[in-house]
Amino acid sequence: MKHTYFTFFLILFSAICSAQKLADKFEYKVTYKLTYKLDSTNLDESKSEYMILFAGDELSKFSSRAKTLANPIVRKGNTAHTSREAVTDFQYAILKDRSENKLFFTRTISRDQFYYIQKMNQFEWEILPEKKKIKDFEVQKAKTSFAGRDYVAWFTSEVPISDGPYKFSGLPGLILELEDTQQHYVFEFFGLEKLSPKLKYKINLNQYAETNKTELYKVWKRYMEDPMGYAPTPPNVIISEENKKKYAESFKERFAKMNNQIELQK
Repeated sequence: MKHTYFTFFLILFSAICSAQKLADKFEYKVTYKLTYKLDSTNLDESKSEYMILFAGDELSKFSSRAKTLANPIVRKGNTAHTSREAVTDFQYAILKDRSENKLFFTRTISRDQFYYIQKMNQFEWEILPEKKKIKDFEVQKAKTSFAGRDYVAWFTSEVPISDGPYKFSGLPGLILELEDTQQHYVFEFFGLEKLSPKLKYKINLNQYAETNKTELYKVWKRYMEDPMGYAPTPPNVIISEENKKKYAESFKERFAKMNNQIELQK
């Protein structure tokens, strides 16, 4: 009987530990150019960033190129944090675990790390007969709606990965281009690289605090509106009250112009 209980707890402990760790070997690197309009009060102004999707047999990772370069993809465990040099409007990484049909949205806020989990199959796709060429790939049109926006996607079955930019997945092939019908967020295909050797990746989510989408947005909003209040200045760093005020005002001004997020529904 003791042996039975020991075996049960060993299996339970192993399941809990393994559930907090994700690992794979990435075979593909897909680069997208994202053109976006972050300020709904100034839609004539657009910005651009390059975004990277790494994809393996079971796992993929999507983030901005700036964040990828600041935090090397190859790690033992997960000891890195977001570098101050990672200048990007998208301080998150999205992990899709196809084997478990789970999506992990991770974000670093100051020195804190958070994640929430969603199901991968969030999309009801309508595949359309229209086809065209994107570079050397034959692609087919599809459309869906997500988080308050309507989208058009172009995917190719020539790359056998049911994945794409941001949270998008579920089509019979890789999404090469994606845009919402208002063209506030436009992902253009920039390049595809097959990695040899495959790129090892491992992340330990035990070092992150689990939350949900709504609560994570509240924490991020609190930080952007009062960064000094969220993360007090270390005792050995002296900042004048005037500079603190300027710093806080610059964050508030920036946050006020980030009112057209890709997900309109919080």
